[in-house]
Amino acid sequence: MKWIRGIVALLLIALLPAVSPAWACACGGYLPDAGSRARAQGENALVRFDGRTEEIVLSMAIRGSSKKAAWIMPVPAASEVTLGQERTFDRLVSLTRPKVVERKTYWPFRDLGILGSGDGAGAPPKVYAGVDVRGQMVLGPFEVARLGGTSATAVTDWLRTNGYVVPAGLAENLTPYLSEKWEIVAVKLAPKEASGTMSGATPPLRLSFPSTKIVYPMRLSKGASTAQTVTVYVAAPYRVDASELPDPAVQPELLFAGKVGNSSLAELGGSTSFLTAYSVKYSEPSRITNDFLFAQAPSNDEYQRITYVTRNDGLWSTIGVLVGGLLLLGLGAALIARVKLRRARR
Repeated sequence: MKWIRGIVALLLIALLPAVSPAWACACGGYLPDAGSRARAQGENALVRFDGRTEEIVLSMAIRGSSKKAAWIMPVPAASEVTLGQERTFDRLVSLTRPKVVERKTYWPFRDLGILGSGDGAGAPPKVYAGVDVRGQMVLGPFEVARLGGTSATAVTDWLRTNGYVVPAGLAENLTPYLSEKWEIVAVKLAPKEASGTMSGATPPLRLSFPSTKIVYPMRLSKGASTAQTVTVYVAAPYRVDASELPDPAVQPELLFAGKVGNSSLAELGGSTSFLTAYSVKYSEPSRITNDFLFAQAPSNDEYQRITYVTRNDGLWSTIGVLVGGLLLLGLGAALIARVKLRRARR
């Protein structure tokens, strides 16, 4: 029967809603083609940091279908853009899922709460007025452009001229990044077949750039019209805390913290083998004013969520427990009677 119980436990793990992939739209810069009802259902991000270089791997989940779409991602320095490893986030979900602890209960105590509850080559840079086109490339289904600029209006004009849908407010939201000399990575998504449509999860895309701090861009999300949920996995030499928040009034939930150096995931290991995972939902994206900034935590204490599963052993197990209890009571009563008889004889 143990093997049956093991299978049931595995099925329960697979069905638990708390451990399903938490798709989110972290950057807030998803731009579907005109007339399409496709929307970014979410985005998972893996952030790796070794003290000198930061790497962001992300995959977007698209709800609905679209002929084409695009998204915008600001990064604080000139970046290298490549394709990421497939199934990265499936493995991260598996690594950080809650530990399942089984609790036993016995009929008729069930449900009473007594015993527990239950790499592409870049094109030569081109010069546009007010825009620095640092590189353009094709990576799988992605067309990637790396942009700098002194004017958000010039950058959005370039995007519009080159086939990007530019929503109202994008120039305003890009202005703080450009004033801080950040690079703007613009990505077009297109289906493989000319007559096809795009839906589901996109292949992971990797952005790598020099950095002395761990940052995850979030300020573009203030332009989102619906609630935003983001799950960020941070791989570093140590556990990290969120030292600066996009919305100071909304605290992220810690999902996992621990060493994963023996993981089969290529992005984890070496000096970035400590993984910290956070998830947070922004019901009012307009209140977002900052990016995520992560810093070394005071300690490397490990943490894993626990899910309790209650198993009822059934009627016969309950009878066995009751009979065993009665036998113990009877044995105790017999011993007490024997002691009293000895005292009476004396």
